[in-house]
Amino acid sequence: MSKISEYWDKFLAESKQDPDEVGFSGELYFEDRGVTGMTQLALVLSGQKTALFYPYESFIINHEPLPLSDEMYIVEDRNDEPKCIVQLTDVNVIPFGEISWELARRSGEDENLEQWRERQRAFFEEEADICGFDFNDGTRIICEIFSVVYR
Repeated sequence: MSKISEYWDKFLAESKQDPDEVGFSGELYFEDRGVTGMTQLALVLSGQKTALFYPYESFIINHEPLPLSDEMYIVEDRNDEPKCIVQLTDVNVIPFGEISWELARRSGEDENLEQWRERQRAFFEEEADICGFDFNDGTRIICEIFSVVYR
């Protein structure tokens, strides 16, 4: 049995969840598995980071299913060790230029909206170059709000 399966089974047993009613949606890790990735994980574990943002076009181009509320993911560290389980509580698609500070600050990393936009713009422009779409203020962004439900 894999570490992920063991972790999921432990969560189900300790939370007394019915395996037929609770779905495991996959693993989640922060793409930069270096210091940045560990910082992101620490923010999630501390409760400071409660949102993730992705360009909608990336999902469409890569034929990935869009995330849905109530999905659960096991968050792993850079050594593929499970660290917690998060549950999506809300999923929205919003144009980049319309994302409010109230939502952006849930990323847990920035001190104001301008700082968040600058950092995210760099990430989204890189993603756009890789996937082959144009990024601008009208680009739709998937905003995933989550909470840690197990650690």
